[in-house]
Amino acid sequence: MTQDDKIQSLLDKMHTMFNGAVGPNNRAEYMRQHNVSGIDWHFSLSADDIINQKIPRMVAGCTGIAKVFCKYATDAGLDCVVLTTARIENLDGAAQDIKEGKKERIINGHQIIAVHDAGGRLRAFDPGQKELKYIKPEIKVGNIIKFRFDGVVVPHLITAILTPTEYNKIDTYKKLRDVYVNGVDNKKA
Repeated sequence: MTQDDKIQSLLDKMHTMFNGAVGPNNRAEYMRQHNVSGIDWHFSLSADDIINQKIPRMVAGCTGIAKVFCKYATDAGLDCVVLTTARIENLDGAAQDIKEGKKERIINGHQIIAVHDAGGRLRAFDPGQKELKYIKPEIKVGNIIKFRFDGVVVPHLITAILTPTEYNKIDTYKKLRDVYVNGVDNKKA
C-alpha cells in the first residue's frame, strides 16, 4: 500500500465515523441540546471524545477533524503533523492588539495535515475533504496557502507545524489564537 493509499484509507475511515455521528451538525444547536457552553468546549475535545461520543464533523470543526485524523494516522503507523493556518486579513491587527493590551480580536483559521514524501518534503492536505488532494505551495512556517470556503479562495498563513502530541495541547481558543499570532517555539513544546 502506498502512502497515498494509506492516507485515503484513513480519510475514508474518518469520514465514515463522522457520517455515523449523531445529533445536529451545527455547533450551537448541538451545544444547546447537550447542555454545554463556552468558546473552549469544542477545543477541549480529544479525538477519543469525538469518536466515542459520535460528535458530528461540523461540531468538532477543523480542530477536531485534525485530532481524529492524527489519532487514526498514529494508530496506523503513519507519521503526520498538523499545520495551523490563520486567515491573513486580520492577523497583523491582532498581533498589534496584543502588544497594545487591547481587547482580543477573533482570528479565524484552519488546521490541516501534512506528511513527508519520499524526498523528505512536507505535503499538506485538508482532512476535511473526502478525497486526498495535496496543496501545491511549499509547506513551511510563514508561507501562504489558499483554501476554498463556500466557493471563495481564502489565503491563510502557516503559523506553526506541530506534532500530534503538541497539537493535542491546544485545548482552548486562547492557545490556538496564540499559535495563530505567535507561532510556536518548538524548543518549549
